[in-house]
Amino acid sequence: MKKTFLIISLLIIVLNGLSAQFVIGPKVGLNVSKEYFGEHLIDDEVDFRMGLNAGVFGKYKINTIFDIQAELVYSQQGFKNNILVDIDGTAITEGYKTLSHYLNVPVLLKYYPIKRFYIEAGPQVGFCLDYKLSAGNIDVDDIDYNTVDFSLAGGIGVCIGYGLTANVRYSHGFTKTVPDADWKNRVILFSLAYDLWRF
Repeated sequence: MKKTFLIISLLIIVLNGLSAQFVIGPKVGLNVSKEYFGEHLIDDEVDFRMGLNAGVFGKYKINTIFDIQAELVYSQQGFKNNILVDIDGTAITEGYKTLSHYLNVPVLLKYYPIKRFYIEAGPQVGFCLDYKLSAGNIDVDDIDYNTVDFSLAGGIGVCIGYGLTANVRYSHGFTKTVPDADWKNRVILFSLAYDLWRF
């Protein structure tokens, strides 16, 4: 009887400990994005473009100061402005705009130096669902774009309370968005996340 009671007590302790280990929930926010043009850019006056981000996250609590968080996030990215670009030795100036649609999968290590405040960093893989380029008022059809984007992400966040977390993150792309030009994603994300399920 004592052994049974001891085993049940240990199971309750273990299950209570595990119940706070995993968190799943939604997140939503705004993007401020542009594309880096490398040596192809003659005039660097490129405007940021506003967009949306929305998705879900899963977080595993390693201990009191470290979490690992993975996400699946839809993200609108791109840029807009009148720019002067050197493509294959030809200077082209137009009112360029791009709008790209990504499904991003970041995996981040989160460090809590103080309670409720964290710093995060990790790799991200993005899958480009669609990439639209407009020159002036004309849409450029059948543009060739890379479907996979590799980047590093880093940011800060604060646990507001009631399961809400506010986050600011920057992602730095290393993959060319367009194969024929050295264009790469640069995105700042502002988001709110909610701890919906704990188990």
